[in-house]
Amino acid sequence: MTNPTTYPNGDANSRRDEVKQACTILYEALPALDAVRLQSDLQSLVGPCDGEWAAPSNSGLPLTAGLVRWGPHRVAMLAINAPVKEEILARTVVVSPMPEDLRQGMMAHKATIRLLYVGDAPDALTQLTALYSVAMALLMRAGLGVVNERAALGQPAELVLNYLAQLGGNTPPLELWVGVVTFRRENEGPAHQYLMRTYGMEQFGLPELAVYMSDRSAADDCYHLLLNIGLYLIEGGPSLKMGAGHTAEFKKSTYLFTEMPGKDPEFASPTGVFLLVEV
Repeated sequence: MTNPTTYPNGDANSRRDEVKQACTILYEALPALDAVRLQSDLQSLVGPCDGEWAAPSNSGLPLTAGLVRWGPHRVAMLAINAPVKEEILARTVVVSPMPEDLRQGMMAHKATIRLLYVGDAPDALTQLTALYSVAMALLMRAGLGVVNERAALGQPAELVLNYLAQLGGNTPPLELWVGVVTFRRENEGPAHQYLMRTYGMEQFGLPELAVYMSDRSAADDCYHLLLNIGLYLIEGGPSLKMGAGHTAEFKKSTYLFTEMPGKDPEFASPTGVFLLVEV
């Protein structure tokens, strides 16, 4: 995300900033936009902070803007009395694993609060931790779940809140920010196998990861393989340069980073996609 946004707060501190990260909270109906309560809830997660909601928009659109800030962080909030587009749900909620009743609840949402990270933290991990701290504070107001388009990920509230204790910890909850999607492949790679790939690694400036599996029963193992190697890449920092021909270890197995075969759109990513092959 590199889109600029303006957040109104009714004073001379209003400014125009680059949106670095974003997610959307889904609701059956918008909760009360209570700045005092939001500030109190968020303060229990991040410490001293400020929060405010502007007056409802007079543009005729069902939209109210707000802002929370602490330290270098600023998160703009857009409360909208309307659901997200069906094509966004198709790329997130529809393809994400969850119990079907929770999926149907998220699909039937009627309102949203869009969160935009416009602060000054220099790295994506810190930005996302701040963004999801606000998301979790707002989810506690009868939120149905969170959608992260960049990660092709939709998650019900109970799953997102399950990672609350890990926010800001030594091991970041990558599952909140990197999703996986499985495709059936007929013409690329091993015949009649499934391809599982990540979405969201590019926000860390890293390539996406993919692996083939012969049966969907291996999906859980492949999911953990991709996320654990992804976490290894993130924790390694800029000094860890991984590319085609390099290897990584996971559960006593060695995986070779290889170039993806073909130019199928399912293999596309701004930072590239590497196929993991066990050797």
